[in-house]
Amino acid sequence: MRRRRFLGRVGVAGAVGTAGCGFRGDADGSRGDGPGADPSRRFRVADEGFEVAVDDGGFEPIAVRGVNLGMAKPGRFPGEAAITRAEYDRWLRLMGELNVNVVRVYTVHPPAFYRALAAYNRSHADPIYVLHGNWIGEETLREAGDATALSAAFDRSVRQVVDAVHGATTVEPEPGYASGTYDADVSDAVLGYVVGIEWPPAVVAETDRVNEATGYDGKFLAAPDGSPFEAWLAGRLDAAVAYEASEYGAQRPAAFTNWVTTDPLEHPYEPFVNEDAVSVDPDAVVATDAYDAGTFAAYHVYPYYPPLLNETPEYVDYVDHRGEPNSYAGYLNDLVDATDHPLLVAEFGVPASRGIAQRDVHGRDQGGHTETEQGEIIAAMYADIREAGTAGGVVFSWHDEWFKRTWNLAPFSDPNRRPFWSNVQTPEQRFGLLAFDPADAVPLDGSPEAWADATAATAEREPVRLGDGADAARELTAVRVTSDAAYLNVRLELAGLDGEPDWDATNYLLAIGTTDAGARALPYGVDAAAPADFIVRLGGPDTSRVTVHPRYDAFAYEYGAEAGLDLDRYRNPIPGDFTPLRLVINRGYTVPVTDEYVPFESVETGELRYGNGNPESPAYDSLADVHVAPSSDAIELRLPWGLLNVADPSRRRRLGDLWTDGLDTHETMESIDVAAASYAPDGADGTARPLDAETNLTHAAPGAADGALESLEFVPPTWDRPAYTERLKESADAVAEVFERYARGEE
Repeated sequence: MRRRRFLGRVGVAGAVGTAGCGFRGDADGSRGDGPGADPSRRFRVADEGFEVAVDDGGFEPIAVRGVNLGMAKPGRFPGEAAITRAEYDRWLRLMGELNVNVVRVYTVHPPAFYRALAAYNRSHADPIYVLHGNWIGEETLREAGDATALSAAFDRSVRQVVDAVHGATTVEPEPGYASGTYDADVSDAVLGYVVGIEWPPAVVAETDRVNEATGYDGKFLAAPDGSPFEAWLAGRLDAAVAYEASEYGAQRPAAFTNWVTTDPLEHPYEPFVNEDAVSVDPDAVVATDAYDAGTFAAYHVYPYYPPLLNETPEYVDYVDHRGEPNSYAGYLNDLVDATDHPLLVAEFGVPASRGIAQRDVHGRDQGGHTETEQGEIIAAMYADIREAGTAGGVVFSWHDEWFKRTWNLAPFSDPNRRPFWSNVQTPEQRFGLLAFDPADAVPLDGSPEAWADATAATAEREPVRLGDGADAARELTAVRVTSDAAYLNVRLELAGLDGEPDWDATNYLLAIGTTDAGARALPYGVDAAAPADFIVRLGGPDTSRVTVHPRYDAFAYEYGAEAGLDLDRYRNPIPGDFTPLRLVINRGYTVPVTDEYVPFESVETGELRYGNGNPESPAYDSLADVHVAPSSDAIELRLPWGLLNVADPSRRRRLGDLWTDGLDTHETMESIDVAAASYAPDGADGTARPLDAETNLTHAAPGAADGALESLEFVPPTWDRPAYTERLKESADAVAEVFERYARGEE
């Protein structure tokens, strides 16, 4: 049901809203001073989006420039509600500096959030508004099947939200939820409510199946011709608005969360049935004459999923306001055209992660971006959102979330320990504008002082000298190893680097052992053995990679059959065989309409990128794995724990024998064996040249004897709470700029 076509029967949402209650202030009830002290604000939704009136003034439009704020931080699950007042104060200040005018929260936060918001808005002329939600777990929905069974619990949770923002409740402790005394009234900063989550299609379908389609006719919201699920949502919103009106004499806009999967559009090119099986139409829910504040549509829209965004020709070929092909803009314009309510993009963004999980046809992938690229893409997406005629957009997310998992990597880590370490391979953990860096991380910029406390070994024997001018670069004076909550770090110290190494003359090899499997023959034609589960070859910016012993290849074990691999090679590998490290990004599908088959796809995630990893450096590259430092005669590299099959570095736990015990068995690493060597390559493939010596390695640290590399034994530390530092990513600058640009355009 379209809103504008239904106005004659139900009434117009958009008249003067009801005033809120004003700020009570901090816990002591003080009202405070400052340019933003104690205004009375009213909110409503008009045809083009949100509007706000201050005191007795008229309504003015406000376009949303927002960020989503979750409840997790490193070392804590979101349900622990562990964010402190100092953190909220600091983050709100930073948001304001980035020209953010709305923060969206998904559930009731600790009282500190509301106190911090009240304090911020008392002291700033330009307030930060709130879009507030209530949380209902996906598993809870799936277990219920029929959403109507959860009506009472859902309504209670929304009432709790309303009481919390009015500073008028005490919430008793309950596992998984925030609690405490809510005494800061921030209702005059609450722009609206966005309830619920991304609705699972199976729940929508089951609710529609078991309930009669009678619609809903409420005091404030109605769904006269809505499906049972849409009617249920209308009832929940109606109950929320009614509660706030009766208890606090206030109204504000309210909507429910939606996403591409349950949008009301037809998507004939979508290959997965569940991604276009059911619709939840925001236009089916309309405001009555009694609801002055009005309702709107709120969608989570990302550029890379579902596949329909990559496969629908009208989207792929859509030309945006820049004159460029842009499937994201194509979808947004289609959605806005089909929606009568003002439309808010309540989540959008891309992660600055090393790993990748989904491709976008125009390069806005789920992962694989530097922080600079992340900012450029988010800024472009916000421009797309505004140019499509929406009510604004809310970036996902404010900060990185270590507890998150990503579909293609979830089986390889311990779900109970994810918040305790930073898995840079996992895109879902890296959407934030605010980064959490391990406090003891090496900067990866060649600085020797960062390695002072590292475990070290010097070379025990003289190198083989070839007299070709590269002997100093091949001579290893020491190898140093350290670790942090994100990486295993290794530094090779050399007799002399005259600028960038001559990679045609010198390559380096690291043998890394985590499983106590004993000595194994090495690849690249090296006639030596080492206790190696992983091999790192450093052969220059285009030919450096990490490879894995086939039997320990988690990708092959989990996805090998789908990828068409010869699994016998992995169960019973031949000596010296090591295979690429890969990430699956698409398991294959057939596109309806065209019957085109899009095959299984993976990327080689073991490839190593050269650059400077220090955020303070003008040359900073957030995806750098390797740094060459001629000034300190060193080469440094950092290897993500997830790349090394470590399921929980905080407890020093790794994946076990995959082909015997599967992925669910985790074993303790007592130590990690690290051996370093140099050699002269014979061709671009990195094969070692033959030498008239015991091995064809030119040098090794700690050493080599009897045809085997000797290893440094490194014992990684363990921890209960990770030590970390906060840092705004480079992406924040681009977001601040685009927000400022569109804010100026509003004036």
